[in-house]
Amino acid sequence: MKQEKELKRLLTGQEFVNSEYDLTLLESTKSYACAYAQSTEGVAVVSDFHNKVCYIYAGKFGQYFFGLPEYLEDYNTAFENVIFDRVVKDDLLERHILELSFLAYLKNVPASKKSEYLASCFLRIYNERRSDTMQILHTTRYLNCLSNGSIWCGLCTYSPFPQTSLGLNGGIVNTYTGLTVSKDEYRQNNNKLLSKRQKEILGFLAKGLGSKQIAESLNISFNTVNRHRQDILSVLRVKNTVAAVEIGIKMNLI
Repeated sequence: MKQEKELKRLLTGQEFVNSEYDLTLLESTKSYACAYAQSTEGVAVVSDFHNKVCYIYAGKFGQYFFGLPEYLEDYNTAFENVIFDRVVKDDLLERHILELSFLAYLKNVPASKKSEYLASCFLRIYNERRSDTMQILHTTRYLNCLSNGSIWCGLCTYSPFPQTSLGLNGGIVNTYTGLTVSKDEYRQNNNKLLSKRQKEILGFLAKGLGSKQIAESLNISFNTVNRHRQDILSVLRVKNTVAAVEIGIKMNLI
């Protein structure tokens, strides 16, 4: 999905300070992942956004359902594409939106506190034959957060979960206190993603208006509209207007 590719680009395109690169922190994160896979039989993935590498640990369920080895290092990407490729498309989009919200929320959290939060959701994942789906509990947590705000490592986990409902029901949790961040609290940050003018333009785009029509309606130049359109795509980390409108509606931006 284009939206997912943009989110990946956002995470791997951060600015990293080499002096803060500490291999012992990476090894600690890998130890957490290994322990999770062993204790739950699920899958734990460490994403090194700095070096664009991922380390995948799979328990018995991960090995059986995804066909993964017990341990896998992928030096071609920082992301677990072998899992993403099996996620139901609508759920992958919802996960993308939740993670955008999560990253927006973490911008207001001190670097030393970012790792106290995690985002969780349910994902429907196809079996190997794509004849049926299984509901998986997925969590994302960012560790080794640098002083400049960049996030060095991500820790994602996957484990089977009772099939109670279809679709995604996600949120953000403070793992230190155990308290859930209310949707009202983190969605306030969603509203700050776009300026008032950008929201106006996105609303017109949702109605099918072109740049010339929008310029006439708002009494601004054609070039100004196009500049805002590009800024909207950049902020929402998507490549086209259709995807921007879809995310804008789901995040109540329009």
